[in-house]
Amino acid sequence: MADDKEADFVDYLDSIKRKDWILANEARAAQLRKEWRETTWAGMLTAAVESIGAAPFFLAIGNSFEEGEDSNSFYLTSLLYKIGIITSSIISVYMVGWMMRMITGDEIVVEREVVIVEEVTRSQVKAEKRRAAREKRKKQGEGGDNLSSSIQ
Repeated sequence: MADDKEADFVDYLDSIKRKDWILANEARAAQLRKEWRETTWAGMLTAAVESIGAAPFFLAIGNSFEEGEDSNSFYLTSLLYKIGIITSSIISVYMVGWMMRMITGDEIVVEREVVIVEEVTRSQVKAEKRRAAREKRKKQGEGGDNLSSSIQ
């Protein structure tokens, strides 16, 4: 009988130690959760969701997954998830294009310089000089006639 009381007492002490250990672990976990919420983006987002009161909505969505893949809410959530992935992919492509346009500019202009090389003979140069001299004399002759006729 004494052994039973002693065993019960030892079990009682073990259960008290176990409860203290569980409470210490829970306190440590709570402290780590608090630190996680304050120092990480995911923690801040979780705190924001809870502060606006949307947490019960997300909990209900999570509970709907427990019903299995045959539930309507699972199909709806799966469909919305796929639409979200497609939409985010399209938006990311537009964002990358916008950033590339900011780097390169609105238009890409290709400029080419065309150089035409023409071989000219001496006789062509002489003929061009004579033609230019004739035109110059002709203009001077016309200009002089106009000047002399306006004076008379």
